[in-house]
Amino acid sequence: MEAGALIEASARALGHPVSLVLAEVGHDLVACSIGGDPLRMRAAWLAPDDQRVIAKVGCPPLRPSRARPVVACSVGRFEPNMDPDRLLICQVAPGIESVRVVLGAEESPEDIVVDASGLAVARMPLDAVIIAVDALDPTGEPVGRLVGAGVADLRLESGKVGGRLGTSHGMAAGVGAGAWVDDFAAVEFGAGFTPFLPTWLPDGFGANTLRLEPDVSYPAAPPAVVIVWHGEGDARILLRQAPAPLAMPDSAAPPAKEVDINGVRGVLRGRWLPTLVWETPTRAFGLQMRRIENGEELALQIARSIPVPSA
Repeated sequence: MEAGALIEASARALGHPVSLVLAEVGHDLVACSIGGDPLRMRAAWLAPDDQRVIAKVGCPPLRPSRARPVVACSVGRFEPNMDPDRLLICQVAPGIESVRVVLGAEESPEDIVVDASGLAVARMPLDAVIIAVDALDPTGEPVGRLVGAGVADLRLESGKVGGRLGTSHGMAAGVGAGAWVDDFAAVEFGAGFTPFLPTWLPDGFGANTLRLEPDVSYPAAPPAVVIVWHGEGDARILLRQAPAPLAMPDSAAPPAKEVDINGVRGVLRGRWLPTLVWETPTRAFGLQMRRIENGEELALQIARSIPVPSA
């Protein structure tokens, strides 16, 4: 069956559009797509003879962008009475034509061509260690690297999906790897952008300290800027910001709750160590309040005082 006919047959079997189908001798068909709410990469195994659906899985919501041009998910199928199988599913930003997978302790596969929907999919050795995934421009030059720790890893076993999310930028976390800097001129030079600052802070907070922290999954992406204001005792306000969008949006899974930050969605969680994460079209923010009474309410006030252009 030709590629177009396979895609149409797979779409009928699944009940939704399909972007590409892997059809390799000795393997089940794999139909891949982007869809759902929120949008996510999806894979389904189908019988080669009649396109009967055998198994399917949806990856965590992931978003490629100019700063982070490739997102990826490793999906393993280890179901009883089925041959084990493992895929690497990637989605790329516009302008990326292929991806290159770097494997540990074995020969890496050929570059994977991106289809019209922005997907690149290939089978991987079952026990291979993914060191990195490089996004390649039309000339074949790498223009952005996703390290292996940033690749989500899912396993489908006995009808259940388990695994781990890839490391994200950690907008809601505390202080991570990076370096303290002396002034805002050094911050702007190191980050490549001007940080946005709140116009309101609670009384008693001052003497801000500045830090640059690399994106843990994308070494070439602009680092996050961290600004810390210190209060009485161990009280601390920490504001982190980086170019948006983040590769992995905050899911707002309970007990977190969604809040409004000047017309955009925010996610607020934690009673004893409140954290607030939100994104504008140009900037992603994470705000953390430590040992501050009424921290949740104050976090909202601080966030809403930050003037950010809409574009």
